Amino acid sequence: MIRLREWIETLFQYMSQEPLKWSVLVLLGALAWAWLLHKLFRTLNAGRYSWQRRLRVWMGVAPNRSIGELFWLLLAMHLVLWPIVAHAVLRIWGLHDEARDLLVAVFSDGITFGKTTVVPGKLLMGALWFVLLFTFTRWLKKKMEFGWLPRTGIEFSTRESLATLFGYVTFLIAAIAGLSVAGLDFSKIAIVAGALSVGIGFGLQNIVNNFISGLILLFERPVRTGDYIFVSGTEGIVRKIRIRSTEIQTAERESVIIPNSDLLSNPLRNRDLRDPYGRVVIKLGVAYGSDPDKVRRVLLRLAFANPHVVRENQISGLIGPAVYLVDFGENALMFELRAYVLEVDQRLSVSSDLRYAIVEAFKREGIDIPFPQRDVWVRGLPAAKVDGQGPA
Repeated sequence: MIRLREWIETLFQYMSQEPLKWSVLVLLGALAWAWLLHKLFRTLNAGRYSWQRRLRVWMGVAPNRSIGELFWLLLAMHLVLWPIVAHAVLRIWGLHDEARDLLVAVFSDGITFGKTTVVPGKLLMGALWFVLLFTFTRWLKKKMEFGWLPRTGIEFSTRESLATLFGYVTFLIAAIAGLSVAGLDFSKIAIVAGALSVGIGFGLQNIVNNFISGLILLFERPVRTGDYIFVSGTEGIVRKIRIRSTEIQTAERESVIIPNSDLLSNPLRNRDLRDPYGRVVIKLGVAYGSDPDKVRRVLLRLAFANPHVVRENQISGLIGPAVYLVDFGENALMFELRAYVLEVDQRLSVSSDLRYAIVEAFKREGIDIPFPQRDVWVRGLPAAKVDGQGPA
């Protein structure tokens, strides 16, 4: 260490013989180093080279997603680089005391603004610790969600909830560690908490409400990723449950962001919560004079012929297809065909297939599907004209 220090002193003495030339070279070297860092981080964000793509996979970064931590890491490197460059230039010009004072102000004593002392070096180290810890914990979260937890046999929604909670806890730990290294006085947190409580009371109620609701959703799991739900006039597939809101994708491929508090405070229909089964109900009418028993036999035969319909005693707790004569309509006998399907997502296709089959079968069996008919009685028509000379 002593020999290294002596070597640095000898180097600065040699460079001080031509200060202008060496100052320019130092600045050009720093600019070249900064350009290389920018290029490296830009290509890493894009995954241009194979080793960068492998690194992104190892870090658990999606192919089209940028690495947000790189910005903070680049900023930290700039905060280290340019004070060192300024120190080197001052040393080259023989300003040893000024160079020492600069390093002391940046990395040790700090800079005082009124009653507040800011130590850029500590802030830099705190930011660096936070970036490193956050990057590591994010990789650990991905590894746990897709590597370790699947081996336990836990269902996907539970794995996702555990991984999400792990991510929030480790983010909080990384933030506390970074703030501690940065020199934050935690004894003043009570004052900050008091100010935040006033802010929460006036303007942050909804945010806190949604945050607590998100934790309840993750623990109780009335809604899971992949469920098809109906809430507040919106229906669709749950794509992502976040700490503040839930993302739902509708049948039109639109993403709807719903605050988590709405999922707990409003009536919620979840068709996938308990099991994957669904039910179809097909209403139809046949002409008066048709044989009800024949209609029933035809409808049951068509229902049993569909491979997606649940048969009698096939699944515990579910009955087989059934046909009911539900009403005597104005123009028809009203029937309902009710059947359970193996997958709730198949309800629309199964209903359509059964209706096509019913139309064909009724044609073949001579069963009429009536349409509304009205008898119109006309009274008081004017007398017909004869030869254009008025009423006859």
